Amino acid sequence: MNRRTELLPGVFLTCVQSEKFKTGCLSISLLRPLRLEEAAANALLPAVLLRGCEGCPDMREISAFLDGYYGASVGSLVRKKGEVQTTGFYAAFLEDRYALDGEPILAPMVEFVCRLLLHPVTEDGAFVSAFVDGEKQNLINTMEARINNKRSYVVSQLLRTMCKDEAYGLPRLGDVEEVEPITAKSLYDHYRHILARSRMEIFYHGSCDADTVADLLKTGLSDLPRGEADTFSTVIVDQAETVQTKREALDVTQGKLAMGFRLGCTADDVERYPAALMMNAVFGSGVTSKLFLNVREKMSLCYYASSTIEKFKGVMVVSSGIEFDKFEVARDEILHQLELTRQGEITEEELGGARIALLSSLKTGMDSPGRLDDYALGQAILGQEGTMADLAKALETVTAEQVAEAARRVTLDTVYFIEGVAK
Repeated sequence: MNRRTELLPGVFLTCVQSEKFKTGCLSISLLRPLRLEEAAANALLPAVLLRGCEGCPDMREISAFLDGYYGASVGSLVRKKGEVQTTGFYAAFLEDRYALDGEPILAPMVEFVCRLLLHPVTEDGAFVSAFVDGEKQNLINTMEARINNKRSYVVSQLLRTMCKDEAYGLPRLGDVEEVEPITAKSLYDHYRHILARSRMEIFYHGSCDADTVADLLKTGLSDLPRGEADTFSTVIVDQAETVQTKREALDVTQGKLAMGFRLGCTADDVERYPAALMMNAVFGSGVTSKLFLNVREKMSLCYYASSTIEKFKGVMVVSSGIEFDKFEVARDEILHQLELTRQGEITEEELGGARIALLSSLKTGMDSPGRLDDYALGQAILGQEGTMADLAKALETVTAEQVAEAARRVTLDTVYFIEGVAK
């Protein structure tokens, strides 16, 4: 059972006590409004903080510390939930009860993660320039490599176009142009600002009781500056007014077609969201979906075709790989399959397969500390308390008519097609 408490003003802990695993996990996330002027700095920050802290001034010392606790690990964690960007750390470590000599592991790991967050290595009132420059280049390399994965690149370009006047159009890590001007001093000043002005969400999964974890964190975060937290929200567009189409020519051998829809529902609507999830699964997610069985298998119009939804923004995206000359016919058939879903032409195989796939995914998620962490963060952003088990229960009763009703709320907004360069 999840237990959520406020440790300090604007600092919340979600604790899931369980003895299911041999490892525990802890994440700390600062919640920021997703905006151009700080997205890249927020993405850069945890990587710089992981370069060194008081007591472990470089990566060699950090590695030695972690090795001393049975190969514990700490990594940066930057996420995008609707128009909220989160930045922070995720740590995984052996449970105390499995330590050979009974030494504590959780307590020093909590202290270490808090030290990474609050006591970085600095020089002249700023981060170490060499650390910042190195991590800037790593981030730029990651950003510039996005175009190499055309399947994810076309979706990114679709969302930029579809949400060009909304913060959601920004990539999770920001843009290269925003990385280049960052200095060791400007990043440090930004770090001090968001430490004081950000809501903090902490997640723990392990065998320790919630009160003990809370006490450890209160001690570790005793130096955390606190001020009035910056607010954040996500702009929801229920319906698309017009459809825009954009083409991009690249040196590719296979066309990439992405279609963006306004879902007409978000996870904030606890009554209608389960039906929207089922609709997506029936329409395009999984091997029993209409897109897979009809567009891909029966008609052979696509090398792949699937749909996903972003539950915080209320957006559904169809992504497919096609021959260049199949653009119109593939686009039209995808829309036809959505229309069939709207009309309630849903077979028992499609409905049952969708339900089984969703319930199986949730069951797997309940056995994954990382998935539990991500779900808990999302629920915290939404201001909800429901668990994966609660969602699974709701999915069990969704009917075909509710799926059709959810499909009728969906409207096409943007089509983005990557085609080959004329030779």
